[in-house]
This record gives sequence, C-alpha cells and structure tokens, in this order.
Amino acid sequence: MSVYVLSDDSDHSNYEDIDVMKKYEDDAKEECVDLTQEDLELDTEPYRSPYSDPYEDLPPVQLSGPVATLSSGSSTVPVASLSSGSTNSSGTSSSGYGGSECSSGSKRGAESKDAKSRKKADVEAKKQKLAQERAAKAAAAEANKVYKPGECMKFMHIEMHPSLLEQWYCADVSREASAVGAKIEVIKDLCEPALVMWSRRVPRALTAANGQVELSPARQRCGRALYTTTMAVISSLVRNRSLSPHVKQAAVLAECEVTLVVHGVKDYFKAANRRQNSKDLITEIELEMALTDLLVTAGCDAALVDTPNELALLIVQFTKAIAEEPYRKIKRRFDEQAEFYMRGDNKKCVPVDKDGNGASRLWQQMIAVLPGSSLETSRSVCGQYKSPLALYQALQLPNGVNDLADIGVSRTGVPGSKSRRLGPEFARKLRILFTAEDGDVLID
Repeated sequence: MSVYVLSDDSDHSNYEDIDVMKKYEDDAKEECVDLTQEDLELDTEPYRSPYSDPYEDLPPVQLSGPVATLSSGSSTVPVASLSSGSTNSSGTSSSGYGGSECSSGSKRGAESKDAKSRKKADVEAKKQKLAQERAAKAAAAEANKVYKPGECMKFMHIEMHPSLLEQWYCADVSREASAVGAKIEVIKDLCEPALVMWSRRVPRALTAANGQVELSPARQRCGRALYTTTMAVISSLVRNRSLSPHVKQAAVLAECEVTLVVHGVKDYFKAANRRQNSKDLITEIELEMALTDLLVTAGCDAALVDTPNELALLIVQFTKAIAEEPYRKIKRRFDEQAEFYMRGDNKKCVPVDKDGNGASRLWQQMIAVLPGSSLETSRSVCGQYKSPLALYQALQLPNGVNDLADIGVSRTGVPGSKSRRLGPEFARKLRILFTAEDGDVLID
C-alpha cells in the first residue's frame, strides 16, 4: 500500500499533475482497511525467540549475605551468596529457586561429611583390628617360646632342697645348669629333701573358674622328679627290703613320676670286694633284683651314676627332655596323622635352587638310593635318561625295558675292566617303580 501526503503550502502550477495525484489518492483509500481500536492497541506479550532460555520466566535470584571473603593483604572483600526465597538474616526475601539449589548443596555437603566420617571410622576400625591381630600374634609367638627347642631352657627352673644342693656329689649341678640357660631355685619347704623337681615359667592369662575371673599361675609344675641318693643309703634299704615302698612314698609326696638316681655304684662295689667279710654290704645281684622289683611294683625306673659330673649332666638331660616334651608330643601327634613318615625328608637331600641347578644331581641320587643300585648304576641310567619323565616315556614303549636292561655300567673300582649290563631284573624293578598305577604294589 502506498500513501502519498500532499502539502497545502506547496506551490503547483500544473493542474494536470494535481488531478493525477488525486486519482492516486482515491485508489489508495479504496485499498485501505479499516482498523479498529483493538487493533491499534499494543501487544503486551513480549516476543519470545525459539532460542531463548527455558528458565527465563523464573523469578530472579537475589544475592545477599557474604559467605566467603577474598583476602588481599590486610583487607577482605565479601562475596555474595545465594539465599532462599524465605527471609534471610538481613531481612530481605529472595527467590525460592535459588534457595532449593543452596539447600541441595548443603545436603550434598552433609552427605559428604557423613561419608568422610564413616570412612574415617572404617579406617580406625581396620587399624584397631590390625593392632589386635599383631598383639595376638606377638602373644602367640611369646607363648611358643616357652616350648620351642633352643629357647625353652630359659623358662625352666630346677627346684632343689638346700641340703641336697650342698652335698659334694651335687657340686657341678649349678655350673652345668647355667651353661644351658636353666635356673637353680632353692626351696626350703620341699616335700622331700632328696627330690629334684622342675617348674616352667609361663605367661599369665585370665581364666574363669566358679564364675570368677582370675589370673593363671606364673609357674607350671612338671610331672617328673628325681630321687637322688647315694649307694650307702640304698644298700640299707635293699637289706631291709623297703626300697620300693620308700620310693613309692616319695612319688606320692611329689605327686608325679619319680626316677631313682643312685650315686657311687662302682666305688661301692670296689670297696665291697676289698671287704669281703663285711655282712652289711649287698651284692650286685641283690641290687639288680631290688631295682627290678622297684620297676615292677612302683613303676619307677633307676639311673646309676658314679661321678658328680655325671649326676649334673643327668639332671641337665632331664631338664631338656622335660622342657621340650610339649613340643615333641605335638610333633608326634602330627606325624601319627600322616600316612607316611615325614621326619626323614631332610636327610641326605640335594638342594635345588630356583634356576634348577642341582636337579640332575637329585635325579642321580634318586636312582643311587634304590636297593641293588650304586653310584655307577645311577650315573649310567641318568646319562641315558636325563629326567624321570624321559625314563617314564621310554618305559611306555614296547621295547623300553630291554633298552634299559642293555645300558652299560662301568666298573670304576676295577681298572681295565669292561662295562657290564644293567640287567633285566633291575630294569623290571625300575619299570614297576615308575609306571605302576597302584601305590600298594610290591617291588620284589
């Protein structure tokens, strides 16, 4: 639509042009559309672009309250924070949208703090558990030292009466006991002055008895004792036929098994040979019969010594046996559960390192220890078959036994002699040993 506006103050000299202009003005009026007042009112709805922000209609977020400060030298600059739609501390209300985001952030912060606290608690629990395991392991290692060979002697106490320790035939006991690490303890109120008893120092532990918790004793009494005396005392007991009841009474007082130790047997019988007319002396046969009766009726064995050093070494030997008794019992119980004897596994062994050095020597020794074999035989067999697998594969062949029997064995002990054959008998035994599927088959 074209609109031409004519000014009245214009000076037109040509009326034809005025007529043309009027004609065009009439045409323009016909083409104009009548506009109502509603059409002339402005559109209050703003224009929305298709690329506008979807959150544009949400209420604006107000900034209020410092949550952090930026320090620069001595001055600090507050940094504004997002506040919720409710009234904040400064009295201004803010948008609810910003508050929800802030509250979710605070929840995440609380959850992260809870996670950190739980993680810290787990770490502390693991540390405490590890400390308890280490303490239990250290306590078990300390308890095992009491019975471990080589260290158990340090926990042993040899209990003796002062009157027995002062005897001339017990002069070497203290020296020999100190050499092995055992301790001599003098007990005046011992039930029998002639007894030698033992006790073991053990770690104390809490025990429950009759509904009460108490510490276990620091000493553990051992179930063995020695009744030490001289041949002069024994001879009088043998003559009166009271040796067995006397030793049995000592065992009852000690509440353990007792071994009779008699000192000076050879010297006694040498003196008896010089004094053949003496009626108070006993013979060797009488002594043997009395000791046999003691073993049968009282279950008490006897040991005869002649010098103070022999007596001291006997006491040390008993001390070591008593100290290692729990360990040996456990080891014997373990061996009895196995189907074969395992305590000879370290006898005449050949060491083999991680690189395999020594395997050929071990293979050679495996053949050499067989019955009917020798060093020359093992060298010949191992020279032909480099490993047990090679021998096993060769024996699986139809003619494997004959090839094994034809191996030549040199006679190194006889110079200039010819080599001999291994023989079919030894080859047959090797075939049974390496190829038998039944472990109970006998190699005859």
